Amino acid sequence: MFQPLDLPVLGLGVSLSLGEKPSPLSLYENMQHSPQPQFVEYAGLCDVNLLQSQLQPLQDAKIPLLFHPSFINFCGSLKNHSEWLNTAQEHMQAIQSPWFAQDCAYCFFSDNQGYSSQFAYFIPPILNSASLAQSVMRIHEVKAHIQAPVLIEPPPVTFVIGRMSVFDYFSQLSIEADCGLLLDMGHLVSYQLATGTSVLDDLHLLPVERVIELHIAGGRLINSDNPVYVDAHEEDVLDETWQMFDALLPHLPNIKAVCFECEGVAEEKVFSTLAIIKEKILTLSVNPELVDKVSFSGKAS
Repeated sequence: MFQPLDLPVLGLGVSLSLGEKPSPLSLYENMQHSPQPQFVEYAGLCDVNLLQSQLQPLQDAKIPLLFHPSFINFCGSLKNHSEWLNTAQEHMQAIQSPWFAQDCAYCFFSDNQGYSSQFAYFIPPILNSASLAQSVMRIHEVKAHIQAPVLIEPPPVTFVIGRMSVFDYFSQLSIEADCGLLLDMGHLVSYQLATGTSVLDDLHLLPVERVIELHIAGGRLINSDNPVYVDAHEEDVLDETWQMFDALLPHLPNIKAVCFECEGVAEEKVFSTLAIIKEKILTLSVNPELVDKVSFSGKAS
């Protein structure tokens, strides 16, 4: 059974892709800036052995690590191969990641396993009951191999198919599959723009105790007449994204980790954004353990 209170509090960290700028080790060890990230979340290949040269310096520095993959089908009828899932479990065990979190989306459409990068984006699920049943099956399939709590994340969208709201779908999914939730503020903004409704109208449906991790990331809007959110981590964080964070954080009692997704962002910008997030956590979070943890990440400027 999913037990949020058993999970460790990681605090305020960065999420990025290994091998790209900024360097996670540089961010973690840069004593001239404050606050510093308290953990590093990364996307990477399924086989941990192929990443060892990049991971070893982080492990030597005893940096807490979270694995955020992009190669699991958490929805749809195509199964994940057991060998692929076993390799993912070996990855998790090697870095001692406390949970396994990924967007609930299609990553491959063939008998061969694949990465979302093959499509250049995640393909979201249909928001209806039939799709929900398939997603429950996929999550149980993953949980049978991954020996850590599973968190699912609503992916970014440019359009929505199905009549369920995002919070209705993912609330039912997290309960029926007995897993946790990761919420990306920009992704939620994308649902608002795609549907013309406020996701917060259905906040009462959300099992807030199951929300464990939050993401903040840059993005941009295209098509001024009918705005569409583009998940672009190298861009500035939009006002709409900050507003979503401010609105949701006071309702989430079990947040263990807040990540700034910062691929392609200059180091100075990373630290200034972390300072903003820290101040918001100290002011708005209702999880005293998170507040205590983030308090020790360095003085926010």
